[in-house]
Amino acid sequence: MAGLAGHGVASERARPAADTAARFNRLIIPHLDAAYNFARFLSRDGDAAQDIVQDAFLRAYRSFDGYRGGDARSWVFAIVRNCYHVWLQENRRKSRVEMPLTDNNDGASPSIAENIATEEDTPEAALIRKTESEHVRMVIYSLPDALREILVLRELEQLSYRQIADITELPIGTVMSRLARARQEFAKAWHGEASNEAAAS
Repeated sequence: MAGLAGHGVASERARPAADTAARFNRLIIPHLDAAYNFARFLSRDGDAAQDIVQDAFLRAYRSFDGYRGGDARSWVFAIVRNCYHVWLQENRRKSRVEMPLTDNNDGASPSIAENIATEEDTPEAALIRKTESEHVRMVIYSLPDALREILVLRELEQLSYRQIADITELPIGTVMSRLARARQEFAKAWHGEASNEAAAS
């Protein structure tokens, strides 16, 4: 009888773990590919992206009991972003260090139209979303971290300003300002590359 009782207790303990794993597989695993793409654009390294995502999903599973619903993709992206910064710190001596972004308009009000991203598509924004060409990736890779992550989250992952603000822990006004600047920098880099190719030919 004691053996049967012990087996029953073990079964009761195993059931919550199985329920957690099933819920994790249902809610979080579907975002694995998107998480890898985000990590790849952040790190600019496919192998590093795999390591970052593996660490992120391990952390996500360990902390999944604390997940209280909401947008699962944003939750995953926030963890991926944190893991990327850990990876960056650990590899700072081996990797090229980005110059810090100095954005005088970080606290800009959304009323300053010239510094604020709009919902309207620019040709460059449409191009970013419609293609995964190596050329586009290289132009995105050339952007500073602070601009690159905003551009990827908005144009490739099509997250809302609120979702991006939650992931990056920035005010929405700062997100909009950086997105506007990221679009401008992408456009300059894209047209500069096109001009160089035309001159070379």
